Amino acid sequence: MFARQLPPLSMVRAFEAAARHLSFSQAADELGVTHSAVSHQIRGLEDWLGEPLFVRSARKVHLTPAGEVLAPPLTRALDMVGEAIAAARALSAEENKGPVLVSVEPAFAARWLVLRLDRFYAAYPEIQLHLVPTPDFVDFKEGGADLAIRYGRADWPGLVAKKLLGSASFPVVSPTLIARGKGLDEPDDLAAYTLIHEDSFEDWAGWLKAAGATAVDPLKGPIYDDAHLTLEAAASGQGVALADEALAAAALDDGRLVKPFALTLETAAAYHVVYPEGRPLRPEAEAFRDWVLQEALRP
Repeated sequence: MFARQLPPLSMVRAFEAAARHLSFSQAADELGVTHSAVSHQIRGLEDWLGEPLFVRSARKVHLTPAGEVLAPPLTRALDMVGEAIAAARALSAEENKGPVLVSVEPAFAARWLVLRLDRFYAAYPEIQLHLVPTPDFVDFKEGGADLAIRYGRADWPGLVAKKLLGSASFPVVSPTLIARGKGLDEPDDLAAYTLIHEDSFEDWAGWLKAAGATAVDPLKGPIYDDAHLTLEAAASGQGVALADEALAAAALDDGRLVKPFALTLETAAAYHVVYPEGRPLRPEAEAFRDWVLQEALRP
């Protein structure tokens, strides 16, 4: 019996969605993850195949010949897998037992959620959570998750989406770095610092433009694919990063990071608690949903 040579499913799902939309951003919205997560998974699949699958330009992407060969059968295959999993799950008498399974992106889990869970357990000592911090794209039919915390515009067909936290970008920096370098009195002073990017140069370019910082090159500095790593790099004094309130709050509160400028750029995307339409949540999952939505309102 031969062993199938298959890439990780997360890579396949990212590529299939991006190929269907011809857009990494729309794929990220559909899958409920960040643009950087989609980009990372597709690069991984291209490395695994040894072939480029997209031609990338400044405004849009196109499939390469290899991508055109791969995309249609993958769409059909994923549709068939989804139907088979749904049929199998319908036969399971055990699906409503066990811990509440919550899928959440690692950066949000590490920098926001787990810092607050002591209050959940104090309020609901009888409820057991199973947190799955993962950059992969949870499939409620396939993975058995009760609910998930996703980042996007909430236009996910078949899912209920409750807004948890908005997202706005602003610079953050270690106070130690400021103390040993030039001050940050105005945005153009960033020219003396290393800019730390998450996934691409676009976010810094947008913030610098809004701030009128014409003396700063937005194309300099390292790029990280993970928001947690980006903020850790800033906290360790490697440069200035862009952050949102949810992920930077703890480091701002304890003084590891400071916010040198008031300007923030609001985005259409936000963090949401999501779960399938037409499938009532278990009481335990409902309790976690209500708690986390209230927790987001705390000062």
